[in-house]
Amino acid sequence: HPVTPHVGSYTHDKLDWLRPDNIRDKSGKRASDPDYNSRTLWVPQDFLKRQSPAIRQWWKMKSGNYDVILMFKVGKFYELYHMDAVIGVQELGLAFMRGDFAHSGFPEIAFGRYSESLVQKGYKVGRVEQTETPQMMDARCKQMATPTRHDKVVRREICSIVTKGTRTPSFSEGVESESDSAFLLAIKEKAGDTANESIYGVCFIDTSIGQFHLGQFDDDRQSSRLRTLLAHYPPAHVGNP
Repeated sequence: HPVTPHVGSYTHDKLDWLRPDNIRDKSGKRASDPDYNSRTLWVPQDFLKRQSPAIRQWWKMKSGNYDVILMFKVGKFYELYHMDAVIGVQELGLAFMRGDFAHSGFPEIAFGRYSESLVQKGYKVGRVEQTETPQMMDARCKQMATPTRHDKVVRREICSIVTKGTRTPSFSEGVESESDSAFLLAIKEKAGDTANESIYGVCFIDTSIGQFHLGQFDDDRQSSRLRTLLAHYPPAHVGNP
């Protein structure tokens, strides 16, 4: 049943290792480390052991995709947990469900509408699907010598991660293409023949129609040509290979 939001009082708000001054990436590096990877999250093993099998799956996925909003398939629904649930309530108008940990969700038929709404707001959205049936899970566990409670849960995988620059609108999901292109830009720079020059290689990709453009050019120390290119074709997402 929906409840009145109590942002700040849920389980994830009270976890010491999630505090900004304590947070670490998956390899254990703190935010002050120059090699800190903000896209991953260190989750203590003793914490994982105390979680239910499904929530343990979620935390393990979140550990490797901390910057992604995970829409986690449970039966005929997609559910959002912990910090993702808060975003679902604040950005999508979903309702918190009862319980000590933040939890919200929606029917599977609404996936296209809700995921597209978050993507348009600048979020990365991960679609988590069940990759086996309960019957397949039972058969798998029967083949194991001593299955644990964490084995007795249907397997799930992240089947896609979408951003504004990598979206592929689908009629089946009720998502229409935008009239303006949202480019994904891959860019590579190397030193030119003189100290004040650079050579840029660029690839603009419009994933909504499967079209891409490749280019390479010399530029001055102010990157004038690159600035002009970006002004004419502003990318929605930039990758640096």
